[in-house]
Amino acid sequence: MPESTLYSLENLIYLLNKYEYIYVKHNTTGQGRAMYKVYKRKDGHYCFNGFTMQGEEISKCVAAIEDFHQVLHPYEKHGRLSGIYIIQEGVKSLTPDGNSISIRVHVQNLKGKWVIGGIYGRVATEDHGIVNSNRGSKAISIEELLSGYLMMDNTKKDQTIDSLKEDSILAAEVIASHFPCREYGIDFGINLEGKPILFEVNTTPSIRSFAKVDRAIWKNIVEIRKMQNEG
Repeated sequence: MPESTLYSLENLIYLLNKYEYIYVKHNTTGQGRAMYKVYKRKDGHYCFNGFTMQGEEISKCVAAIEDFHQVLHPYEKHGRLSGIYIIQEGVKSLTPDGNSISIRVHVQNLKGKWVIGGIYGRVATEDHGIVNSNRGSKAISIEELLSGYLMMDNTKKDQTIDSLKEDSILAAEVIASHFPCREYGIDFGINLEGKPILFEVNTTPSIRSFAKVDRAIWKNIVEIRKMQNEG
């Protein structure tokens, strides 16, 4: 996992000085909203790009990091914060052409056992650093991502998929002991060494993109949900 911590101005400055870039994301929003890629420029300015709480794209450089803080908490001067944010180390999860990528694994609990409902990949089509199907990223099959974009041979591809499945089951078991749910959407990156890196676990995952990639996978997830309800 990337180094992650709760947001504070002090933690933000510390991690910006430690890593080439970091991500700041809201704890409860979805669809790529309230998520920012942030880095410190050589001249000391702070640059960030991403999407606001309302889903509006933003890209700015500011002289004072407090100006970015105001974007996260615009009503702080009125005594109201905008909720909890998380800061996370930026991981280079890229195609050879430099496009950002991520992977969604859908995990479901069926009769007390965690099973994989489906997996798909995402490739960013715009250079804002946010990989999300609602923010311009392309949803593709995991095979196309690993073989076509990352140029893995069949052995490496199969090993990576097995690792993603195993890591997802382990993550679900750990998360369920603290935040019990019957399914999770788990997001991974693939670092430059080709290893899966766990980005986050979503407790209310959408399955809409599965239908775009492969309707058979989407139907499998729906069928498992039906069996969960019967159980």
